[in-house]
Amino acid sequence: MRRTILALVALVACRDRTPEPPPPPPPLEDGVTLIQPGATPAHTLRYHPTRGARTTSELTYDFDVKDDGQGNPMPTLVVELETAVDDVLADGTAKLRITVIRTRVRDHAGAPGADSLLGDEAVEMLGVVITEMLAPDGKVWDAHLEVPAAVPDKVRAEIDRVSQGLERVAMRLPTEPVGVGATWRERRTLPEGGIRAISETTYRLVSITGDTIAYATTGLSTGAPQTVEQDGTKVEVTDTHGHVEAQGTLDLARYAFDLASTSTFSSTMTVVAPEGTPGAGASTVEVTMAIQLRPPAASPAQDPPADAGRSAAAPASGSTPSPHGAHKAP
Repeated sequence: MRRTILALVALVACRDRTPEPPPPPPPLEDGVTLIQPGATPAHTLRYHPTRGARTTSELTYDFDVKDDGQGNPMPTLVVELETAVDDVLADGTAKLRITVIRTRVRDHAGAPGADSLLGDEAVEMLGVVITEMLAPDGKVWDAHLEVPAAVPDKVRAEIDRVSQGLERVAMRLPTEPVGVGATWRERRTLPEGGIRAISETTYRLVSITGDTIAYATTGLSTGAPQTVEQDGTKVEVTDTHGHVEAQGTLDLARYAFDLASTSTFSSTMTVVAPEGTPGAGASTVEVTMAIQLRPPAASPAQDPPADAGRSAAAPASGSTPSPHGAHKAP
């Protein structure tokens, strides 16, 4: 009997023991995940630019910021870029050198005059160089700006924003061979310096013609509650979310794009300050961007007068002027 009681006590003790909690899932890592391989025949997609190759493109950039629904659209910034392949390493990694060779601004409906806002900053962007490394799968890293020391911080911030935009343009490619109709997802942690967020972009392969692929993308971004500090002021950031859509073509041999992209990004921001302090309280900031990156159109001298804002071309050689700054968001 004593043995039976001890066995029952042991059984009850085992049942009452709290089970060990399962280990936490490993953190998600940035990278590419293939969702659907598409139709046959399948191709292994890789960037393969040639050393010494040069490509010109025109970046058209519309950028609007609203604070609690209030704000004015900014003039359109147009930047002509020359992308040179300085070197190609043994593993296929390319060293790119992107130079601002022409800039101009133009008004659009509801925007203040271009001359009064972006003209000076656009002129100072001329000659600025962005260098970066491009892996065969589309990963971009080691981006650097070559900006003269005399360039104002406001202009440096604008160049940095253009640089980050170009970095995100480079489509990441899946490791696996894919065919038309394939889909894959890229997860990316947005860079430090602004609001921290995670973006997930889904690519759909529309066609393959030689070295050129056509594609469409949709993406979402989200950010956890966080506190950021700018100019000594702390701001609590919540309800961070964004959406992007794009479609276009990409020449993998020339690193040449023809694409159009639209995106929105929104956060609720609360300035950490005593009640009644100017600027204290919560507000919702929404950033809207529209980007086109394509072969250059007619030169500014051939643009119709209604399109003509302030424009300039980079000097033929020697000195390098620079860019402009604005609201920083992922």
